[in-house]
Amino acid sequence: GVCSQNKMVASYGSTTDDGAAKPSQLTDLYEEASVLASETTKPLTSKPNQHAPQKGVHLYQFPASFYSCEARLILEEKGVDYKEHDVCIIAGVFDQYEPEYVRLNPRCVVPTLCVDGNVTSDAHNIVLHADEFFPQSVKLFPNDDTTDDVKKHFDLACSVFVEALTYGEVPSGPKLPWQMRGMMKSNHGNKYNMLKEKLNEHRDDPYLKACYEGKLAILMKQIEILDSEKQLNDIVDATKAIMKQLNKQLIEGPAKDGGWLCGESYTIADMQWGLTLVRLHIRGYNDLLWSEYPAIEAFRQKLMARPTIQKAVIQYQTTTKIGGLVLRRKIANAKNSRKLILVVAAAALIGIGLKLNRNVSKYIQ
Repeated sequence: GVCSQNKMVASYGSTTDDGAAKPSQLTDLYEEASVLASETTKPLTSKPNQHAPQKGVHLYQFPASFYSCEARLILEEKGVDYKEHDVCIIAGVFDQYEPEYVRLNPRCVVPTLCVDGNVTSDAHNIVLHADEFFPQSVKLFPNDDTTDDVKKHFDLACSVFVEALTYGEVPSGPKLPWQMRGMMKSNHGNKYNMLKEKLNEHRDDPYLKACYEGKLAILMKQIEILDSEKQLNDIVDATKAIMKQLNKQLIEGPAKDGGWLCGESYTIADMQWGLTLVRLHIRGYNDLLWSEYPAIEAFRQKLMARPTIQKAVIQYQTTTKIGGLVLRRKIANAKNSRKLILVVAAAALIGIGLKLNRNVSKYIQ
């Protein structure tokens, strides 16, 4: 999915779909799609929902999803006790399009947070409201003389178009691992076909019909960006400019004396940059985006050593955790023995390839 965020919540940021960020000059997929579709493209904030668990804190997420990592991390930083519900967003499963989930989150994305029956959708939206939902724990949005700097650098991290850099074939960037390349080549087509199928199946349900139409409009906009070499090059150029600003803050601000990005305390700006740098590092962008900035590399290493990032992000980026979930869901969805054999064989090949390629494990040391 993609991200931008609702424009307020005190203006700390803006949201899109896996729940992704992007340079501000690029199309806001959800704002444009909402004109084409319906109100279902707007994020939910603490909205009562009869289909949600009515007691406790529940997070609907997918282990490898960048935006699920964001939601898990804010809950870990806040010290919240919560229950995870896996939503497999991989082709051949696509749990996010099932009616049971769409009735929780009309945008058909992960993550979704449910607190005592009240639903909040989209990662940035969850982050922006975390201090409000869980006021008893440490506050990551300061209200002091660092507030403006924190807002600026949180927004800066959010403006990196992580989804495009993760899944797009950037001409000057690291190549997609062969397993991911094959998956992404057919992924949008599979999503389109699934959504058309769901739309036809539930055409008599006004709510589900509106949700699927909204998601289809957004999907077409995503394809435009990810399939455009010029757009991807523009995204890389914009990200390089963002890294230059981050480096300037690191070498001139509190971090130069051993502090964090904007002060002595760890804030939401550090958290968001931790997520962003870890994902770009895993994807192999170090050389292209910050090889000339040793301060950024030192900052990334400091962030990755943080126990909350290890627990909420790094430990989820394993083939065992991701592949195990995908395999279980595909086996559950297999309608006959022939399909089951094909699913198991494909999973075995992908697992062997991931082990040989070591595209995740070699980057999370």
